Amino acid sequence: VTGVLASNPTSTDVKIEKFSVTVAGQPLLDDATLELNVGTRYGFIGQNGSGKTNVLNAIALREIPIPDHIDLYHLHAEAEPTERSAIESVVDHVTEEIVRLEAAQDLIIETSGVEDERLEAISDRLSELDPDTFEFEARKILVGLGFSNDTVPMERATKDMSGGWRMRVSLAKALFAAPTLLLLDEPT
Repeated sequence: VTGVLASNPTSTDVKIEKFSVTVAGQPLLDDATLELNVGTRYGFIGQNGSGKTNVLNAIALREIPIPDHIDLYHLHAEAEPTERSAIESVVDHVTEEIVRLEAAQDLIIETSGVEDERLEAISDRLSELDPDTFEFEARKILVGLGFSNDTVPMERATKDMSGGWRMRVSLAKALFAAPTLLLLDEPT
């Protein structure tokens, strides 16, 4: 996997030039340009086995230079089967996201100073995440995804849910986190 960041490193829009992905000696992309603009939705269309997942994985693993201040979520698998409930799983993820954002903020201040424009976006995102409302927001999202006492209670441990319901838990994590870059790989 190769690629060169062609956009401003502090921008929320990303442009990667000379983007190439090769798997087992077979080129999936060769010297392509990848542009990801905030607020825009994109889709990969191709036959089964054509490499769409490999390209998404390369982006998600930051094998190309996606700037660190771009928060991303790669939905590619169902939630792990654990003792944690759907609500707890969603809240845990957002709590971890706060820790990640605070660490990124500290690193930017340490390396670039308090005038770095990336800090405003991180600060805005942190101010949106109010731990006092986490459970309420998680419940609202889970209800929107079909959880209820008549179907699957959101208090049920994920280990006692089918794969389809655990995929909904993963989707709820992604929706709650509301990342700058959301990668969905067959979320149904």
